[in-house]
Amino acid sequence: MYLTLLDLDATAIPDIWILAAPLAWSDPVRGSIIVPAGFKTDLASIPRALRNLPMLDPDGVSRRPAVTHDWLYGGDRSRGKDFADDFLYDALLAEGAGRATAWAIWAGVHYFGQIPWDNDGKAL
Repeated sequence: MYLTLLDLDATAIPDIWILAAPLAWSDPVRGSIIVPAGFKTDLASIPRALRNLPMLDPDGVSRRPAVTHDWLYGGDRSRGKDFADDFLYDALLAEGAGRATAWAIWAGVHYFGQIPWDNDGKAL
């Protein structure tokens, strides 16, 4: 579960945000994850054409899980891609997403996130 609120600052680059305060998660299964202040994120990397679908709204329940997932891809990669993707699914459920929404977002990153992962998460 998340222990802190999401505090973002806008940048001059559209769809790029900077974490203004640390974002903290902790649970007995996934352990502790702290995304540090100053981390850059694009939130959920959902194609613009799909952003109008309510279940894929990047401003919805996916915000904190998306930031943490970006961190696990581009900041702390020590637990691996599968951990990052599976964390995203669990965090979406914890934030109130339905199983279909969590699965759709998980499938997107699991199947289409290999290139960003291979590029050391340097999509930003």
